[in-house]
Amino acid sequence: MYTTLKSLGWLISFCLLLVVAFLSLLHTPYAQPVLTPLINKITDQKVTFGGIDYSIQSPLYLTLSDVTIIQEDHLLQIQQVDFWLSQHPIKKGKLAFDSIKIDGLSLQNGLPTNEGIHWISINQLSISNLDFANEDVVLRDAQIQLTNWSVQENTAIPFEGSFQFSTQQLYWQGEALNDVLIDGYYSENYTALHGLSFIWRDSTITAQAELKENTLWVIPQFTLRNFNLESDNADIIGKPLNWLTQQGFTYQFERIDLLDINVELPQFSVNNLSLSAENVLLPYHLWQQSEAAISFNADSVVWNQHLIENPIVNLTLNGKKADITNLSLDIFDGNIQLSGQVSQNAINLKTFTAEQIKWIVTDEEAQAFNQYIKQLIEVKVAKIDFNNVQLIQLNSLYPYQLSGVNVEGNDLDLLRYAQWGLWDGKLSISASNASFNYLLSQQLLIEMNTVNGLWSIERALLPLPEGLIGFTGSIQLMQDSQPWQLEAYGDGLPVSYLSHFISNPIPLDGLTEFTFNGNGLAVNRDSFNYSFNGELNVIPREMITTKTAKELWQYKLGLIPDNDQPNASLETKEKIQEKVPVAQYPIHVDPITVTANRGRITIEPIMITGEGFNYNIEGDYDLVNPEQAEAITSITQECHQLKQKLFSKEVQIINYCQ
Repeated sequence: MYTTLKSLGWLISFCLLLVVAFLSLLHTPYAQPVLTPLINKITDQKVTFGGIDYSIQSPLYLTLSDVTIIQEDHLLQIQQVDFWLSQHPIKKGKLAFDSIKIDGLSLQNGLPTNEGIHWISINQLSISNLDFANEDVVLRDAQIQLTNWSVQENTAIPFEGSFQFSTQQLYWQGEALNDVLIDGYYSENYTALHGLSFIWRDSTITAQAELKENTLWVIPQFTLRNFNLESDNADIIGKPLNWLTQQGFTYQFERIDLLDINVELPQFSVNNLSLSAENVLLPYHLWQQSEAAISFNADSVVWNQHLIENPIVNLTLNGKKADITNLSLDIFDGNIQLSGQVSQNAINLKTFTAEQIKWIVTDEEAQAFNQYIKQLIEVKVAKIDFNNVQLIQLNSLYPYQLSGVNVEGNDLDLLRYAQWGLWDGKLSISASNASFNYLLSQQLLIEMNTVNGLWSIERALLPLPEGLIGFTGSIQLMQDSQPWQLEAYGDGLPVSYLSHFISNPIPLDGLTEFTFNGNGLAVNRDSFNYSFNGELNVIPREMITTKTAKELWQYKLGLIPDNDQPNASLETKEKIQEKVPVAQYPIHVDPITVTANRGRITIEPIMITGEGFNYNIEGDYDLVNPEQAEAITSITQECHQLKQKLFSKEVQIINYCQ
């Protein structure tokens, strides 16, 4: 036994002597020749170093300088590496280091391979003065700190735990990011960015983020400050957004702040925009947001060539609707303010105010507005107040121009069951000047209200240059059949205006006095056609035509230029009048009576007499069966006659001459 213990003691002493001898060699010029083959044997890689620094007083600490590692097509050069070996150097079958610090590393061909270093693990890995480049990213003077670094066969990223990254400059997709700083935590199922900040094109970006279940990025805070976007660099936004979309993640922004933003693009520009948003989901579109609160203001916005000044918007997106707390903007030389709820197919406003607006409506704007209107199924406004508003559209089929418009309304229900009307509330409309299809009116006034479903037009007055049009009426909207009645009267209505609504007219001008009483059912088109009753009495006066008997004959045969038609635009007529004085020929028109009984309209014979011709209209017209209409227009000149059915293009020529 004594001999055995004595032999074991000699063995331990011999091993210690070998360790002491090896450690002693680290202080001599023989350190490099001894360590290099050993390292190359362990790592299966060719490693050389220029110097070594070791002290027996710190036996677990070692420094290597001017290190070169050759990996197939990669050459790694490191200025200095500091090693702190763990007090328990073998953990889970790997050589364990408390810390390794790498200073001065250049990776100009991307990341090196991890092969051959799976046998070590590092509690703290620090890399400083790192230069890196591959096809997508370039780093200059970067600093990296990682915890729990260890190469595993089934993981793509060889560390887990906290990390810090900073660099003076990072190039990504051709863009330079300066003063980049990232502080976070990584694990296989959870990643957090506790802080991220960098400068991009003189703009500062800061953010925090958490990746949950490898599908959802939750971003507690994202701030972009002092950002400028112009036409010549508009694609700088598209590239990163496309990249983010391609990653397949969902992004939940708990808070977004865009401060001092300026955009200058051909179709849109904004000056000094500040926007704050909460609970925004991307890439979901506007009407897919749930409880997203957005507020923004700006000095000015140019949209669709319209200048919008001082816009202020506060709203919450909830599902497919937007709750607008406040919207205020200066546009069209006036101001618009509103609050309430808006969606793709419904409008429910608390307040809607417009002052001093002067809007010249373009064809594109009218089409977009009409397209949106067609989608609506509900329109309500609790309080509406327009003051001195002007609306102009001259290029439509029925041009209009309104100025000095004032609107007051309360508790308005304007669209229900896909039917427009005043289902509830009280509404008053006035205008200092109005033109409808070139019919001029001054000091227009319409007052209406609805009580228990009965929509009543209490007063409607349209003063004309030489007369007045007025009407009253009502419709019971809540009854199934929706019975209606209307009484209208007028004096000084131009006959030329009526020709726009009559088929096969002749060029007439003059003034009329009329009365109308009508009633029926309005629940749908068929009910209206079957139930329409009424009587129209017209007394023409000061009647003239601009055609001779021969010209009228040619006109009815379609032998005159199109721009000489009575339905030509007022602008075309004025141009013609400027070139050639228009002759006027007096004619006589008997009083006109038209009656309707359950949709069948009877036209009492209308006789229009002029020099050398007679023009007659008589017969019946059936709203239910318009193709069976028997109303006939005829023009007689001497012993020749042209006959034509109302609303038909076919002309019959009759010769009574012997």
